[in-house]
Amino acid sequence: MSKTSSGGPCDAPETIWQAGTFDSIKRRYMRLGLCSACAAQAAWGHQLGFSLSNPPCQECQPLVDTFPVKKPNRWHSWSPRRGASLSKGLRPGTGQDQP
Repeated sequence: MSKTSSGGPCDAPETIWQAGTFDSIKRRYMRLGLCSACAAQAAWGHQLGFSLSNPPCQECQPLVDTFPVKKPNRWHSWSPRRGASLSKGLRPGTGQDQP
């Protein structure tokens, strides 16, 4: 999954705070039992929106289904909290600065 839109001046890198939030959310999902790839997709889901994340793998889906907050793309979240807002232009296809 590309973290930037297609070329141009709005391709801003993520901030250190955004990267730290991503890492924190990913580690939390790994502690809950998701594989590294699914934990990363869950972290991206909190920042970009779950409709832009890949669905969980077959092995993780049963665990994901036990999480309380239903999200798009076969996801359930452990928390309704969103991650750090992305820099303008970082959200693919929208140019928005809010997930």
